[in-house]
Amino acid sequence: MVMEGKTIRALTFDCYGTLIDWDAGIRAAVRQIPGLRGCDFERLLVEREKAEQELIAGTYRIYSGILGDSLKAAATAQGRTLPYGEVLAFVNSMPHWPSFADSGAALRRLAVNYTLALLSNVETKVLQVSAKRIGAPFVALITAEDLHSYKPAPKHFEAALKRLHQPAASILHVAGSLYHDIRPARALGYQVAWINRRKEPVPEDVDPACVFADLTSLGNALQPAPAE
Repeated sequence: MVMEGKTIRALTFDCYGTLIDWDAGIRAAVRQIPGLRGCDFERLLVEREKAEQELIAGTYRIYSGILGDSLKAAATAQGRTLPYGEVLAFVNSMPHWPSFADSGAALRRLAVNYTLALLSNVETKVLQVSAKRIGAPFVALITAEDLHSYKPAPKHFEAALKRLHQPAASILHVAGSLYHDIRPARALGYQVAWINRRKEPVPEDVDPACVFADLTSLGNALQPAPAE
């Protein structure tokens, strides 16, 4: 596959929100928490995400702690104090979050011609479970736990270059987050594909030709069906 005149030899993927259905998983988990009944769930989800971004920008801590603390911060903003057991149940639900319906088939198809790797902000053991759920042959799982660093910092992308033995221009980074993935990967010279599952407006700094609604449409672009 050639994009912008450069041959793509490897694909790196964000996992949660790109391959695993982050929104469905977190919504289901939050609604199971007794201490949050009656909360404004939409507000809570927005404030939890904002709190997480602030936490990952600080000194490295294990992701499960950040995930739990971001939930507690959002709950506190609505006058709720969650017991430890409820926070722990929320954190422990993450390995069980579902993959998108198109993830496994699209990645197995792409693996025929491309090397695949996962770059994630979660712990290694959690990503291993999610990778197994997706069912694709990843050659590398690169996590924040490995690097003691969170995307959008560059360490994940730098580590992928070493693990895949490819220059950045020969790697397509595929992700659902502009903030955590697309912009930092592009700044390091990667080709990028934004999987816009939330149907957000395309900002001016993103090439519309690099935007895909889902992994199936990306797969069709990378591996067009043979002419009949």
